[in-house]
Amino acid sequence: MSKFITVELVTRNLWWPRVTTEVKWYVEGYDLCQRNKNQTELPVGKLIPNAVPDKPWAYITADFIVKLPLARGFDSIIVVCD
Repeated sequence: MSKFITVELVTRNLWWPRVTTEVKWYVEGYDLCQRNKNQTELPVGKLIPNAVPDKPWAYITADFIVKLPLARGFDSIIVVCD
């Protein structure tokens, strides 16, 4: 994306003194920054599935799904897997 398109997009909703100069400066440094950025986390590695349990309820996982459309006044659900 060119500097001028980016400035136009930013100034549609925002403005401050020197906005054009600052947005151009930011865009010019973005590519260089991304290429030389430190990786602060180790690679995750391969996923390892859980062993098949010997009995029910040996492994339980739960996940919350939030910010759903309202249904009867609620916007979240919990999913539990055995």
